[in-house]
Amino acid sequence: MRRLGAILSLLAVSAAMADAPPRPPEQRQAVIELAYVLGESHALHRACAGAQDNTWRARMSRLVQVEGADAAYKQQLTASFNAGFLARHAEFTTCTTKSQAAERGVAEHGRILARRLSAP
Repeated sequence: MRRLGAILSLLAVSAAMADAPPRPPEQRQAVIELAYVLGESHALHRACAGAQDNTWRARMSRLVQVEGADAAYKQQLTASFNAGFLARHAEFTTCTTKSQAAERGVAEHGRILARRLSAP
């Protein structure tokens, strides 16, 4: 649940920045990395919650929305999300203690990115 809080905090910050000027390149790269983390989270969460669960896909859709991504940026974000999903889905197809540990590790990475993006 901490993972969810960190991602939601990031999305709130992103929403506040929706009318702000475009992000500098290093922040855009961090958002692209966050999209990868969301893809990983989506695959790992679905391993335990079931294929019908779209919690993290919905968060990704919201991220794209609040980022106000142009077509090229949206494509980068989507490709990153899909790459993260495919990497973890190939590694963990069922819910195990290892998949749950991987999910916690991905959550920590997401928290680091959220802190980086929310720093002034």
